[in-house]
Amino acid sequence: MSKKKVIFTDRLMRPIAHFSHASRVGNLVHIGAVAGVFPDLRLAGDSVGRIDVSAQIDRMFENLATELELMGARLSHVVRLKTYVAFPREIGRYNEVYSRYFSRIKPAHTVIGSWDFPLPQAAIELDAVAIIDAGAQVLESGELPVLPGCATAGVLCGGFHYATALPVDVGGKTASQTGRGQTIASLGNLDKMLAAAGLGRRDVCSIHVTLADLRDLPLVENEFRQFFGASLPTWTVVGAPLERPDFRLTIESIAAAGGGQCLGSKAAPLVAGRAAPAVVAGDTLFLGGQMGLAEGAAEPGDVERQTRIAWERLNSLIDAAGFTPESIVRTNNILTDWRDYAGFNAGYGANMPEPYVPRATVLGQLSDARAKVQVECIAHRNGDEAAILQVPPIMPR
Repeated sequence: MSKKKVIFTDRLMRPIAHFSHASRVGNLVHIGAVAGVFPDLRLAGDSVGRIDVSAQIDRMFENLATELELMGARLSHVVRLKTYVAFPREIGRYNEVYSRYFSRIKPAHTVIGSWDFPLPQAAIELDAVAIIDAGAQVLESGELPVLPGCATAGVLCGGFHYATALPVDVGGKTASQTGRGQTIASLGNLDKMLAAAGLGRRDVCSIHVTLADLRDLPLVENEFRQFFGASLPTWTVVGAPLERPDFRLTIESIAAAGGGQCLGSKAAPLVAGRAAPAVVAGDTLFLGGQMGLAEGAAEPGDVERQTRIAWERLNSLIDAAGFTPESIVRTNNILTDWRDYAGFNAGYGANMPEPYVPRATVLGQLSDARAKVQVECIAHRNGDEAAILQVPPIMPR
């Protein structure tokens, strides 16, 4: 019997798969995919058949505010926000609307592209992390570029440092045109962000790298090994369009004083010189993105099988850390083809106990061309007692 508390609302859309809107453990709130949609699944906008991006952006932020309110939080508590945009040409319009809602709030902010969403004609989604009344410090540094609506050196709150490192110079211009040059520039900015928080490279627990071109991955991995040395944190790699057309990568980082314990399992071993499959930092377990390619298999398998194998690895890591499947508080998922959505949900639902946790599922490219899915998780030691925000089930007549 789950010890989780379910908070029901009719102010949000009914999920179309195995997910809720938000989870809360203590003062930590994880928000899953938020779209510009009304409770009846109508997308915002007045014209039938027309994708009204501005209306969807406004509604998306209104829905975010509603979810936070229902979880006892406010927009001012947001410390990390990531937005996925289907049409990169609309990023300028998104930034205009974003600046209205976050004119004085400066979370660690990331914008990337996604080729469409599960909800047809949705143009934009976001996910977020909020920490309630924890005295978030928005860090600034004169050695870093000033970017609109973004914490210059990240946000320090609840014992964690959240940062987005971009390949730009102090003036905000793209620092290099090469993948290696942009990786060096981004890692250099991350170094300065960590220093502003009184942290160092060994304090990094989790990294998420988005690449515009996955052919850059070998050189990016080489620079990361030089940057982090023998002890690499957990990391997740995705290929997707980026905020600027000349960007080649974006780096998201979560760090904590003292770093964390790198761990592996029989199904997902810890290998020297490679990113750790998982990192435990205090009560939080960061699980890097796992693909579902079976070792030695002649065929990669369909998406349901791949999803189940990815979860076998995640569950083995959760067990190795001394956590339970009920301790998961959010997942982030990458599919390479929306036609696989039903199969993915079949494999995902078989491994996600109710009440479901929030998730984001977007389209991207993966580092192995045979892979159809990648699953990334965060768990908390007290996650089995989380509050979960859901829409009430439809009762039979």
